[in-house]
Amino acid sequence: MSTVPDLARLSARLAARPSLDALPVLVGFDAFIDELTHVVERRESPDVYEPVRSLADFGAWVSSTAGHSGLREAVVTRVAAGGCSLNLGDGLAALGFPLDACIGFEPVRNPVFEPIVQRFRNLLPFPTAPGRTAAYEFSDGKLMLCSTSHFSEITPDRLRQAFADGRYRAAAQNARALVLASWSVYPHMTACWRMLQDEVFAGFTHRPWIFVDLADPASRAPAELADMAAALAGFERIGPVVLSLNGNEANRLAAALGLRPSSADTTDELGALAVSLRERLAITEVGIHRVRDAVSATARGVAHIVGPYCARPRQSVGAGDRFNAGMLAGILLGLTPVEYLATGAATSGFFVREARSPSLVELAAFFQAWAAGTFAEFTV
Repeated sequence: MSTVPDLARLSARLAARPSLDALPVLVGFDAFIDELTHVVERRESPDVYEPVRSLADFGAWVSSTAGHSGLREAVVTRVAAGGCSLNLGDGLAALGFPLDACIGFEPVRNPVFEPIVQRFRNLLPFPTAPGRTAAYEFSDGKLMLCSTSHFSEITPDRLRQAFADGRYRAAAQNARALVLASWSVYPHMTACWRMLQDEVFAGFTHRPWIFVDLADPASRAPAELADMAAALAGFERIGPVVLSLNGNEANRLAAALGLRPSSADTTDELGALAVSLRERLAITEVGIHRVRDAVSATARGVAHIVGPYCARPRQSVGAGDRFNAGMLAGILLGLTPVEYLATGAATSGFFVREARSPSLVELAAFFQAWAAGTFAEFTV
C-alpha cells in the first residue's frame, strides 16, 4: 500500500505548468444554491458569536430536546453556488482544464453562480432548476439539508429532448473525462444512465474516463443502490470508470451490496473496503476519501495517503468536490494513484483553508507547504 507521495516532485511538475488544452472535461448535471450556516453556541455581542463547534455537540443538543423543544440561532455566513457538478467543475477550471458543464441556463441568469460559471468554456442545457441547500458547517463535518423534489422531473425522455440538438454528445465526444455527479438526488438517474450508455455515448471509440460521484445516498433504498451498481458497470464499455466516495457513502453502498462496511478508523480496513467495492462493481477504480486520509483501489493494488488535515476549516462545504477535482486532474495528467490522491488532498486542503479553488501555481506552492508542514490555520 503506497502512503508517501513525492511532494517535491509533484510541486515541480505542476509548477512547470503542463499544457491542459488537450484535456477537456464535461461535467453534469446538478447545480445548487447553498446557504452556508453556523449554529450559535453563545452570542457575545451583536457582531460576535461562538459557533457550535462539532456535529457531535450539535447532535447531543438535538437529542436533548426530544419530548420538549429547542431553539438555536442560525447565522447564514454566505450564499454560494453549489452542487457536486458545479464545485468539481470549479476545481478543474481553476486549475486550467477546459470545462464544459451541463447544468442548464438558469445559473447564467442568477448572479450567485457567476463567479464559478465564468470559468467554464461552455454551458449546456439541462432541463431543471437548481436545488437549494441549507448547509450547516461544523469543525468535524457538515449537515446538508437539500430541497430537490423537482429533480424527479429528470427522466430518460426529458434528457432525450434536452440533448436532441446534439451539443451534449458533441461535447462528450471531445472530452477526455465525463463526470456524472449526484446520482442520489435524481430518482430516475439509473434509467438515465442506461439511456446515456445506449443512445448518447454509443459508438464512442476514444475511451474517456468516466468519473462518478454519487453524493450521499442516505435517502435511497438498498434495492435502488443495487440497481445503480449494475448500471454503473455498463459505463466500462464506454471508458474506464472511477467511483469516488466519502467514507459514509462507501459504507452505505457496501451495506446495500451485502459487503462488509468499514467499522474502524484503520487504513487496512478502508483499503479492504475499496477493494471489495471495486471487485463487486466490476469497474476500474474505487476511491474513498475521509477528512484525514484517502485510499484508492485499482487492479494494481491499493494506494493510501494521509492528507494535510485542517482542524479549523474556513469552509468545509464543497471540500469533497475539490478533492474529486484534484484527483481527476491527477488522473488526466497521468500521475500514479498515490500521486493523484495527493493532488486531490492538496486541492481540498487548499480549499478548506482559503475558501476557494487553487490555480495550478497555487497548488504547486501548497505541495511545498505540505512538505514543510507550514500550513496556515484559519478560524471559523
